[in-house]
Amino acid sequence: MEQQKYFKIIEKTYLWFAISLVFMLVGIGLMGFRFINQQPILNFGIDFTGGTSILLKVDALSNEYVVAKKTHQSINAINVNMIKKIREILEQDGFSKSTIQITSNKEIIIRTTTLTNESRSRLLEILQQKLGNLELLESDTIGPSFGTELREKSLWILILVFVALMIYITWRFEFSFGMGALISLVHDAIATICFASIFFIEIDTSFVAAILTILGYSINDTIVIFDRVRENLKTSKKEDFIKLVNISIYQTFSRTINTVITVLLVLLALMVFGGTTIKGFTIVLFFGVIIGTYSSIFIASVSMVLFNNFATKQAIIKQEINNNLKKKKK
Repeated sequence: MEQQKYFKIIEKTYLWFAISLVFMLVGIGLMGFRFINQQPILNFGIDFTGGTSILLKVDALSNEYVVAKKTHQSINAINVNMIKKIREILEQDGFSKSTIQITSNKEIIIRTTTLTNESRSRLLEILQQKLGNLELLESDTIGPSFGTELREKSLWILILVFVALMIYITWRFEFSFGMGALISLVHDAIATICFASIFFIEIDTSFVAAILTILGYSINDTIVIFDRVRENLKTSKKEDFIKLVNISIYQTFSRTINTVITVLLVLLALMVFGGTTIKGFTIVLFFGVIIGTYSSIFIASVSMVLFNNFATKQAIIKQEINNNLKKKKK
């Protein structure tokens, strides 16, 4: 172990925390600025604020599918063009905050702000003028109270995931490892929310799903490093703990980088070819994979060492107190 190569990661603890803190302060600062100016602090989607969902069957889309089948055109390209066309129509008539999705049944789902019966009729009339014959299959309205309830449930889901993952890491390793993982996960969640704040990305149920996916990816990376630390502790008990953690990070570094590059390439392909429906989701995931990799190396490991040092100092102090008590008794 003496001749092992390693990066000096733990020695630069304050640098890693400072980088994260600056980024988070920018995001939180923007949220504060919007709050002062009586604007929404985050771009909450219809799922959380309430709105109207419309399910349509458009003949023009069905006709294009028939032509595509004969000419071997890409169905995905047709869907992307139709979504783009509908989005342009909606934006021209004041329905800019809308999400559009095409289902596997060749039906179109439009989610927009809460519409009155008159507004919905006007929207359908505009779409029929621009797209041709269409049929309204279903129309539902999500009230603000339901959106608030959904937002609260999403928050509780995230909290339960944090607690469950910390308990798992603590059980598999030890308390300092669990605390390091917990700080890393909280860091990832806050950083992703700050990213959404900076670029005003829509916060909806898919955003929550993206955060949960990011947490899963991040904890997987963290476990790989922690597992190597535990193995090295068994074989090199006399090695300085900070150096041993640095060596463990170095040993898993190539595996971490290879994994993240592979995942980012897939996400990049989804961003380019996946269409507007999943673009926001993939952008958040793209950032989350980067920040999750960063946190597993520079936040989780550093935090684990800090808690381990604290626990070691507490154990030494407790031992000294016990020794002094024994001396007094004698």
